[in-house]
Amino acid sequence: MQKKLINIFKYLIILMFLNYGPLYADEPSYTVQTESTKFIGSIAKEKNNNKNISFLGIPFAQPPVNELRWKAPRDLTNVPETFDATKLPNRCMQVSNFYDSMDGIEGGSIIGSEDCLYLNIYVSERALNSKENLPVMFWIHGGGNTWGYSASNIYTSGDFVLEHDVILVTTNYRLGPFGWFAYSGLNQSSGNPLDSTANFGTLDIIKSLEWVNKNISHFNGDPNNVTIFGESAGARNVISLMSSPLSENLFERGISQSGYLGSDTLEYAENNDRAGSISLLKHLKKSKNLEISDQELSDFINDKSSSINFLRHASANDIISYYRPRNDSGGLIDVPNVIPDGIVIPMKGIYGVYRDGDMHDKPMIFGSTRDEDKLFMFVNDDFVERPLSILSPISEYFELYVKPKDPKFYDAYGKYMAESWKYGAVDLPSKFTSTNKNSNVYAYRFDWDEQNSDLGLDLLLGFNVPGINLNLDLPNLLGAGHAMEIAFIFKSGGLLGESYDAITDIMYNENNRLTDLDLSTKMGQYWVNFAYDGNPNSAPYNMSTEWMPWDELSGKKRFIVFDSINDKGITMFNNTLSADSILQGIASENISLTQKCHIINKMFNRTTLTQTEVDDIYASFMSGKCNKA
Repeated sequence: MQKKLINIFKYLIILMFLNYGPLYADEPSYTVQTESTKFIGSIAKEKNNNKNISFLGIPFAQPPVNELRWKAPRDLTNVPETFDATKLPNRCMQVSNFYDSMDGIEGGSIIGSEDCLYLNIYVSERALNSKENLPVMFWIHGGGNTWGYSASNIYTSGDFVLEHDVILVTTNYRLGPFGWFAYSGLNQSSGNPLDSTANFGTLDIIKSLEWVNKNISHFNGDPNNVTIFGESAGARNVISLMSSPLSENLFERGISQSGYLGSDTLEYAENNDRAGSISLLKHLKKSKNLEISDQELSDFINDKSSSINFLRHASANDIISYYRPRNDSGGLIDVPNVIPDGIVIPMKGIYGVYRDGDMHDKPMIFGSTRDEDKLFMFVNDDFVERPLSILSPISEYFELYVKPKDPKFYDAYGKYMAESWKYGAVDLPSKFTSTNKNSNVYAYRFDWDEQNSDLGLDLLLGFNVPGINLNLDLPNLLGAGHAMEIAFIFKSGGLLGESYDAITDIMYNENNRLTDLDLSTKMGQYWVNFAYDGNPNSAPYNMSTEWMPWDELSGKKRFIVFDSINDKGITMFNNTLSADSILQGIASENISLTQKCHIINKMFNRTTLTQTEVDDIYASFMSGKCNKA
C-alpha cells in the first residue's frame, strides 16, 4: 500500500509538469525542414544521455468535416511554412471505455472530433543525427476500428524509440461510422472515384502512408523501407493494406498482431437492423420528428437527395450515440467496418484475397496471444461477478476484483476462443502466404501471464473480509490476454514502472520487472530486425533463439512462443491448429451442451465462412446436437 501511495504521488508530480510546462524554460527546440514546412518538435522523454524527440499532430489531409464527411481524404490546401508540432492531436470521434483510464479519461463518454487526420513522428536524437536514412515503423492502433488513439501512452511513454535506431510513425484514422460507412448513392455526384468507397478509414491510413513516403526522409527515415504494424483492428488494417490494390507501393512488409481476416458486406453495412446505415438514418430522422409516419419515413429514405443531405449534416454526437456497445468486446460499439467494395477492398473480401493468394508479396509476421478473449471476459458481466464493486468509491481497485461465475466454463471458453482466433489470424494467413508467395512469413504466440495478484485490498480496507480471499488469480483470469504484448514491444512506461494507473499497477509485478524487461527487450529487437530487412533474427541484433519461417510446402508449420524465462522463455513450437482439432477439443470438454454450442456460436459470429459452411459445421458437430439445443 505504501508503494502504491508513493506511485500516486509521483504520478501527481508528473501531471503537474505536464499541465504547467517543461522543467526548463530554455529547453531547446528541434526543427525539421521539409520541402514545404519547418516542423518544430519537442523532447518527449530523456534517458541515458539520449532523447526521444516527438513531432506531434502533423496534418496529412484536410479535416473530413461538413461536405467532406464520408469522402476520401483530400490533399491539404493551406500548407503552413512553419508548424508547431509540440501539441497532441485530436482523437477521432469515438466512445471511450475503461482502457482510457490509462490516459486519464473516464469511460463511456463521447470524445474526440471529426477533425482528426493527424500523424505523429517519434525519433531519438541519436537517430535524428544519424548519417544514414533509417527504417520507418508505421504503427496503426487497434480498438475495433471504433476506438483508439495514435498518441496513447502505451505506445509513446516507453523506451522503444530511445533504444532502437528507427523512425516511429503513429497515425490517426477516422473511426466507427465516420471511417466505415455504406449508403447507396452517398457520393454519386462526386468526380472522385474514391468517394464511392465504404472504407474511408482505410483511405485515411493510405493517405498518411503517402505523406510518410513523401516527407519522412527529412526526419532521417528511409521511404523505401517502411514496415506497417498494428494490433487487433490495427492488425486487420495491416492485412487490409496487404489486400488493397491502392497500397502496394507504400510499404515493404507488415506485422499483424492479433489481427483477423473477416470483413462485413455492403449489404450488411447498409441493411443490418442494428448497425446498418438505413437503421441509423431512421433513428436520426425519428429523433427529429417523433410524429413521422412509416410512409413518410419510407418516402424520405427513398428521396436520396434529402436523406444524403440529412446524413451529411447530422450532428456527429447524434450519429455515434446511436451505436450500441457489445459486452463481448470490452465496450466497443457495434458498427460495420472493412467493407469489400471493389474500390479499396476487393469484392471477395480480405479472407478471399488471402485464400486465393492475391495479397501483395511482402514479408509478414502474424501473431496472437495465448488467451485472447480473456481480456474481454474479465470485463464482461456475463462471465464474472464483482462482489466488492459497492466499495469502488473507496478505490477503483475494488471494481477490478472479479470472480468467474462458472470457472470451468470460463476456462473452456477462453481456451477455444483463443485457439479459433489463432487459427484464423495466424495459421491460415501463414498457410496462404507460404503457399502462394515467395516472401517469408513468420508466426508467433505471446504467452506471458505473470500479472500482479495482490491488489492490496486488505490494506485499503484495514481488515480481512471473512471467507473472502482478496488476492486475485490474474494469471488465470487474464492470462496472456488480448493486447498484452503491446507494452512489451514498446517497453511502455507501465512495464518500466515509470507511469501509474490502476490497470498497469495490477498488470505488472515489480518482483518480476527484470524478467519482464528482458522479454520486452528481446521482442523489441525481433521487431526492429524485421523492420530493417525482413529477417527478425539478425541485423542489427543477433538473436539467440532463431525465429524460423513458416513453410507450408515442406510441412514446417512452426511458430515462436514469447514468454519470460520464469516460464517457457522464447522457443519454437511446431504444433499447429485445425478447425477439426478445435471442434474435437470443445466436444471433449466437461461442460454442458448449451455451453459447448455457445462457444461454437461465438466462434462463427460474423465469420469468414459462408452460411452454408457454418451450417455444415453445426450439422456435423456432435451429430448436429447444437442445431437442436
